[in-house]
Amino acid sequence: MDQKLKQRLTGAIILTSLAIIILPLLLDGTQEDRERLVADIPAAPAIDLEEITVQDVKHQMEQMERASESRLPIEVVDETDYTDAPDFILDQNNLPVNWSIQLGSFQNEDNATRLRARLREENYRAYILHARTREGDIYRVFVGPSSSKEALAEMNAEIESKLDLRGQIVRYKIEEDKEQLGG
Repeated sequence: MDQKLKQRLTGAIILTSLAIIILPLLLDGTQEDRERLVADIPAAPAIDLEEITVQDVKHQMEQMERASESRLPIEVVDETDYTDAPDFILDQNNLPVNWSIQLGSFQNEDNATRLRARLREENYRAYILHARTREGDIYRVFVGPSSSKEALAEMNAEIESKLDLRGQIVRYKIEEDKEQLGG
């Protein structure tokens, strides 16, 4: 082996060894820090399984649920028509009023997915909401959301000219996101 290569390998091994030894000493923190971290760990609770019943645990869980529910804000069913409202307004639940463009409604999930993919290829933020009706499952394709109806109107005209799709501007409700199809 070449002499220079041997010297470089030897130097690299020595520097690595020193780093392994010295860096933990430098980055370990002080003795006080280590003691404080150990001292902050609470003691394990004493649980006597003979004294606890399943009914007691269920009762405690129900109490915790009621206490948690009482701290939640009360959701108001907001039926207000925000059609002529200015941009950037809050509804009765203090959530922003936003809008989306509905571009299609399909009974076949694959058709909705293809339209969403086509819209995304054109760099539009598209999503699908799934709904169950008496007639069966419905998959609605949207672009948005946005708080500006004017921006959505321009986008709707652009989509109509590019993709030959006519959309309708509808209210976007964040509560409906739980029905959103992934992907």
